[in-house]
Parts: sequence; structure tokens; C-alpha cells
Amino acid sequence: MNHSTQNEAQTTTTSRFTTLALTSLVSTIFLIMLGSFVRVTGYGLGCPDWPLCYGRAVPPIEIAAWVEFGHRLFGGVVSIQIAFLTWLAFKNHRADKWLWRPAFITAILLIIQVALGGLHVLNELPRWTGLVHTGVATAIVGFLALLVAVSQPKLMALSKRLDQSYDIPKMRTWTIICAVFAYLLILSGSLVTRSIASLVCPSFPLCGIDNVPDSLRNLVTIQMAHRIIALTVIVAVSYVLIRIRQAERNEKILANISYSLVILFVIQVGLGISNIWLSLPLWSRILHLGVATSIWAVLVILAIIFQQPQIKAKDVSSSEFSYTQGGEAVS
Repeated sequence: MNHSTQNEAQTTTTSRFTTLALTSLVSTIFLIMLGSFVRVTGYGLGCPDWPLCYGRAVPPIEIAAWVEFGHRLFGGVVSIQIAFLTWLAFKNHRADKWLWRPAFITAILLIIQVALGGLHVLNELPRWTGLVHTGVATAIVGFLALLVAVSQPKLMALSKRLDQSYDIPKMRTWTIICAVFAYLLILSGSLVTRSIASLVCPSFPLCGIDNVPDSLRNLVTIQMAHRIIALTVIVAVSYVLIRIRQAERNEKILANISYSLVILFVIQVGLGISNIWLSLPLWSRILHLGVATSIWAVLVILAIIFQQPQIKAKDVSSSEFSYTQGGEAVS
């Protein structure tokens, strides 16, 4: 096999992995939104047992049962995607720790998540398993986003082009801060929902309660902590986007990521306000979690873009960064 043929085979292998990582990421975010639909409709115990539904492989003809069972079925589809992704990483990318290790961790998290789902149902939806369930699902999204970032040729090439006009050390720190607080924001939002604190504060951005009664004090604290974390994320991300904008070089990919984050944040703030003013409409609650998870995924990708020059996840020949465009290899 000549060098050109080897490059083409390697490009095809990487492209297949990247495509599967991206589709797995999108599917997992959709699965999380589907889980939100199950929760907010009150169908979490539509199938009171696990893994069967009413002791049957096919549930009875009941809306609640099929809503919950549909969530499980789509979870099976996502599980197959992640299993295949892990197999591809083991088969073709064992030499690259930034592909193989995250894929393996994702598979482990998936096993934990499946077990948590069973515990959550069998224990009749306790708050603690629901909160951990959300945390693990969000972590899976984060690792899938990482895999997209370190396998997508354009993003890898971008990381190699970054120079000090972006103040790389500072951007590394701030993008990590953004991602960490975005993760905490999703967990705090889950705690708000599971503590029934969603409507404890009738106003925005302040709570709107002058004298908080003792019976509501803990709920108000949970709600306001969620809002403070949200404000922290907005401020941190705004700083990162301003620094990207001020850089001497104009990278189109970074610009597109910046625009995407601005749009997602505007939508997210609007959804948060609508949750309060419209008393938690179903559509708004589901989209609120979906958009929050999408923001988290984009922030992880952005953080990895600025981390790669340091961690040198791809200390290989430049041919691995090539991709095919119009029949011509481009770096």
C-alpha cells in the first residue's frame, strides 16, 4: 500500500469515527430531552418495573407505558451507537489516548447510566438517583463532544494554527471555567426541578419575595443559586467571546462557534424567563434542558480547541489532519 493509499484509508477511518461521534452526541442530547419529556409529563413510572414493562417485553397499550418504553428503546439505540464508537476507537485508534480513553470512559459511563435508570424506576424515582442520572448523562455528552473535537480534522487543524494572538494560556483557563460552570448549571437546574423549586420565585432576575418564610427558605436558596450560576456562565462565556473577537486573527470556525453560543444563550435566557412567567409549560421545560445541554457540548468543544496545543493530543504527522474536499487532500 503506497503512502497516498494509506492517507486515504486513514482519512476514511477518521471520518467514520468523527461522523459516529457527532451522531452519537446529537442522539444523546435528544435522549436527554426525551427523558425530560417523560419526567415533566409524569410518566416516569409508566413502566413500574425494569428492564421489562409490566413484566412484558412489549408494554400494554397505555400512553404512559409507551412514553416510558419509547425512552428506553431510544436509549438502546444510543447505547448501540456508543458501543460501536468504542469498538472503532479500540480497533483503529488505540495508539491515540485522546480518542481511545474518552471512548472507553464514555462506555463505562453508559453502563453506569443504564444501571442508574433501573434503580431510578425500581426505587420509584427518588431525587438522588434522578440528580445523579442527570449528571452522568451530561458527562456522557461532554465526552462525546470531546471525541468530536479531537477527531474532526478542521477542529484539529484549527488547534494547530492557534497562536498567542488569542492569549492561549488565559483562554485555556477560561474555557475550562466556562465548561465547569455550565456542567454545574445543568446539575443545579436538575436540583431545582427535583426540589419543586421551579416556581418558588415569581419574578426575574430577582426572586420577587421580600420576606421569605422559613418553609420556603431552602427552595429559594436552590432557585437563586441556579440563577447565580447561570449569571456566572454568561459572564465567563461573554469574556471568552470578547477575547476571541479581539484576537488579531479571524478564524471562521471560532467565529461560528461564538455566534452559535450567543444564539443559544439568548434562547436559553428566554426559555428560563418563559418557565417562570408561563408557569412551566411543557415545551419550554424540555427545550430549556436541551439547549442547556447543547451549550455544554459546544463549550466542551471550545475548551478542547484551546487545550490541544498544550496536551498535544495529535503529535502525529500533518497527514492525519488532512481531509478530502473535492477529491483533493487539504490540510
